[in-house]
Amino acid sequence: MVYVKVCGLKERNHIDLCRNNDANAVGFIYNVPSSPRNLEKSKLMNLLNDIPKKILTVVVSKPKNFLELENIMNEIDVNLYQIHSNFENAEIDEIPAELKEKIILALKVNPSNKDNVINKIKKYHDQFFAFLIDNSEGHGTEFNFNIVADIINNTKGARIIVAGGINIVNIENIIRNLNPYGIDVSSSLESEKGVKDPLKIENFLKKVNEIKKTL
Repeated sequence: MVYVKVCGLKERNHIDLCRNNDANAVGFIYNVPSSPRNLEKSKLMNLLNDIPKKILTVVVSKPKNFLELENIMNEIDVNLYQIHSNFENAEIDEIPAELKEKIILALKVNPSNKDNVINKIKKYHDQFFAFLIDNSEGHGTEFNFNIVADIINNTKGARIIVAGGINIVNIENIIRNLNPYGIDVSSSLESEKGVKDPLKIENFLKKVNEIKKTL
C-alpha cells in the first residue's frame, strides 16, 4: 500500500499535520455545494499555495459531464483529480488519455452493482491513475469488507483505493487482509461533520505508519 490520503481538508495546519505524519496525499472538495467540506475557489487556491511537492494534492469533485471536468482541470492545478460522477462508458471514452492519467475514477459500490463496477475497472484498468471504491462519499457508512475484497480479487493489476467507513479500529484489518493500492479517509477524522480533528488525524496516521512498518 503506497497511497494514504486524508480528504476534506479546509485548514493549513491540518495539511501540515498530514504531511508531517507521512500522508501521501491531501484532498480538497471543490464545486460540491452540498458537502460540508466544500471549498470556495479562493480558499482552495490559498490552501494550495506552497504545499511541498512530496505530498500529492487532489481535487475531489462531481462534474456533470466532460466539459465541466475539463474546466475544473484547467482552473485548478493539482496532481490528481478525483471525480465522483456516474459517467457512462461513452462519456469516459471522450476523456483524452493524457487527462485520464491524472484522474482517480471514484465508483460508488453496493451489492447490486458490484459486477458492473468490476467490469468497468477491467475495461479501463490501465487508463486512469487509479480507481476509488466508495460506499460512503463522506457519510461514514460502515466499511463493507466483503464487497471490496471481491472487487480487489477480481481486478488484479488495477490500482484500487478504498474509501468509506475506514477508521482507526478497522484500518489494520483493511491493510493486512485487503492490501489495496491506497486508502482514503475523511469523516472518521472529524470532531463533527466537516470539521477535522487534529488529534484524530495524527493518531490515525501514526497507526497506519506502525502497520506499514510491520508488512
